[in-house]
Amino acid sequence: MNWRRLYAVSQIVGVVGSVSVGAAGFYAVIVIGVCRKLIGLSDNVSVFAIGFPFFIVLLVVFVKYLPRRLRKLGVLSDEPEKFGSWFKRN
Repeated sequence: MNWRRLYAVSQIVGVVGSVSVGAAGFYAVIVIGVCRKLIGLSDNVSVFAIGFPFFIVLLVVFVKYLPRRLRKLGVLSDEPEKFGSWFKRN
């Protein structure tokens, strides 16, 4: 087993996953608060009809676009091209 590949995969999954969940949750909470306070929607409507779908959409967007940005910032250290054909960036 190549430990560098395992480290790179675990780093990408861990960092990108946690940053994506945190950022999507943060923005979803802001949208829920705006829906509740400014628009005047009920708790159930603002959380389940608006907040949860918004969270899922943002999570998908962040998972798709964050790895490239995090590599530019130096948070993710290894480039996928170093690890062979099975681990390529799309």
